[in-house]
Amino acid sequence: MLKLYNHQKLALQYMRLNDSFALFMEQGCGKTLPTLYRILELRKQGYITTALVVAPKATMGAWYRDMEMFDPEDRLLLEKSITVINYDSVWRKNKGYDKVWDCIVLDESHKIKNRTSKRAKFLLRLALKSKYRYILTGTPIGNGQLENIWSQYAFLEPCVVNGRVASKIFGTYKQFEDRYCILNQYWKPYRYKYVDELQDIIAEHSYRVTKAECLDLPEKLPDEVYEIELKEPALYKELHKSSTVEELGILAENPLARMTKLRQVCSGFLNDGETVHELKCEKINVLEEFLDGWEKKLVVFCEFKHSIKAVSALLTKLKINHVILDGEQKDKLIWRKFQSDPKIRVIICQYQSASQGIDLYAADTIIFYEPTLSSNTLDQSRDRIHRSGQTEKCSYIHFITKGTIESAIYKALKNYSDFGEKLFNEYMTEYTKSYAGRR
Repeated sequence: MLKLYNHQKLALQYMRLNDSFALFMEQGCGKTLPTLYRILELRKQGYITTALVVAPKATMGAWYRDMEMFDPEDRLLLEKSITVINYDSVWRKNKGYDKVWDCIVLDESHKIKNRTSKRAKFLLRLALKSKYRYILTGTPIGNGQLENIWSQYAFLEPCVVNGRVASKIFGTYKQFEDRYCILNQYWKPYRYKYVDELQDIIAEHSYRVTKAECLDLPEKLPDEVYEIELKEPALYKELHKSSTVEELGILAENPLARMTKLRQVCSGFLNDGETVHELKCEKINVLEEFLDGWEKKLVVFCEFKHSIKAVSALLTKLKINHVILDGEQKDKLIWRKFQSDPKIRVIICQYQSASQGIDLYAADTIIFYEPTLSSNTLDQSRDRIHRSGQTEKCSYIHFITKGTIESAIYKALKNYSDFGEKLFNEYMTEYTKSYAGRR
């Protein structure tokens, strides 16, 4: 039997005592292994024959990788018993997953926090048919939004009320909302009541552990911010003022498109859907200066494909061996080459493809070439280097174009908030006032 850490043994013991349970274990604590052990035990004891693991695309490989750590006979039994599928596919009718599963595991269970989504509705119905149900995540309540826990706990202990899936623990969502949420005019919880009671109930059905509590890891150093000069201020102001750039034929038809275009200007390009217009950008020059004399491995996170190509072109010019992990990369295990090959010095990652399920602790420094909009994604990206195997203090460097939307995004992320339409509108108002004051 593989050796488990003490916190993993405790997690396994909780799962043995409960047919449904939550492992709220921070990224890097190793929640996959005790779950596999529990499934293996249930299979050997004859309690289950089938198990469904639903995971983000980026973490599916981790389940197969950890199965390989078992003895050949146990690994074969696990592979025969377990089906791993991603959240985007599981609910689709043509995939054939709408059947009885003896055991269902939701990896990164916060993916069903939106109770009205098709994936959440499907998995809640599926939970009704399953005897053993487990949820795994390090971030059960994102951005302090306590209502996000309801659907996850409805999955753990489901029941049917008036034809709809509810929670045996919290009742219907309306009952949960009435009990714990103070609502505003838009019918969205913004304050809460009986929080201590809610936390006690959550704790009763979960095991919570952080890396700091269970792993002897080096510390994370404070964030460093490189303030980058905006090289296209006139174009940026034009896009902000009118949502158009006439000379380039650019039109931002809605707030989301406008926000995206403003972010693109900060990174040195504008995409009109057909043509990518190259703009002046100081970020790539700052990165080149940073790399001068840099001899260690490095991780660079980017939001846009154009930025990935620009960074890759720079590394090629500097004759720095590197690999790319993005949505277009067919080799999803390319990160292993970065980990093992000393000649590969840099990995360029797209947030969506590399923020979960991979180890990058061969590096101790991450450059965030442009900020993501999600605080959860940022935290998970940080943890790619801060995990078991890391021996050095971890450094995080943010490239932020000063006086732009990137500054507002980074401010929101520091406050553990996502940057959405509401904060974007606030930024637009403040920027307008500030610009008017400068004229």
